[in-house]
Amino acid sequence: MSSNQSNEREIEPPSSQASIQNSSQRYVRQKSDLAWAHCTQAIEGNGKTVLSCLYCKKIIRGGGINRLKSHLAGERGNKKRKTQEEYEESNPSDDRVEDVAITLPSGSQRGKSIGRIGEFFMPITTVGAQLTLKSVLQSKEVIEKCDLAISKWMIDASVPFNAVNSAYYQPMIDAICAMGPRHKAPNFYKVRGSLLNKWVGDTKKLVESYRNTWKQIGCTLMADGWTDRCRRTLINFLVYCPRGTVFIKSVDASQYSKTADLLYKLFREIILFVGPENIVQIVTDNAANYVAAGRLLEAEFPKLYWSPCAAHCVNLMLQDIGKLEDVVEVVSQASNITKYIWK
Repeated sequence: MSSNQSNEREIEPPSSQASIQNSSQRYVRQKSDLAWAHCTQAIEGNGKTVLSCLYCKKIIRGGGINRLKSHLAGERGNKKRKTQEEYEESNPSDDRVEDVAITLPSGSQRGKSIGRIGEFFMPITTVGAQLTLKSVLQSKEVIEKCDLAISKWMIDASVPFNAVNSAYYQPMIDAICAMGPRHKAPNFYKVRGSLLNKWVGDTKKLVESYRNTWKQIGCTLMADGWTDRCRRTLINFLVYCPRGTVFIKSVDASQYSKTADLLYKLFREIILFVGPENIVQIVTDNAANYVAAGRLLEAEFPKLYWSPCAAHCVNLMLQDIGKLEDVVEVVSQASNITKYIWK
């Protein structure tokens, strides 16, 4: 064998040498990552390398050092799943989407499954969601035209501007986008008829579910009295429990608020509607007639405890403080400054 042939066998091709060199550089660069100091490496029976966190001993299979760093940073779960959960929490109307039957492919053994449509599609308007090509290519003029159409409808219909802060505003836009350009919005008769009846039915079911909580742990009946511009005395009745507050009804109590006996009869009617066995406490204003009515209710319903409204008490204390001679002058000056700024 000639010396030239021997040299050819001993010297590897340049491409092979470059590959080995690049591989070595990548290995050195990976090992230089500070995260390697926070884990140990082991080889399983299948020959694959796994990482083990030094602090919680969590075994990480796959993903390498990047997945370990995500673990050390406390990042959990899938980003898309997290985005969906954040959307559902900020838009509680999503879980009210009607159930739909989904037929699996003919070869499947699972047959049909029932789920909610919101679990399979995420609105493209959600922050962090995947945008469609069409939405990305829209010009500023087209976007402004859409926004102008929405605002024009609100102005023409005298819809308060703070309506856009509703939790149901963005879900409505998402639903319209999902329907496509040919969707015809419900007319006047459908909104005030079948659709309204459906939401009323859902609200009644929600209140009934709250009643179960009232029976289990009790509730508080709150009477919020106020006077409107026509000098009518109105009382809003609400029931509070840890699950939330439910509005019962609003009553024009102009003829009841004069005497304690009439207030007692009005409150008694509401108590019987909610269930005297469910009410632990009743909260009202601390005016003399309300106090007397509360005592009468305690006498008839021994398990019920009457207490004055803390907010009303604080308001009365501030009013008394405002009548002090030193405070009157400060309040007057503050009022004049406020009037000057708003003029």
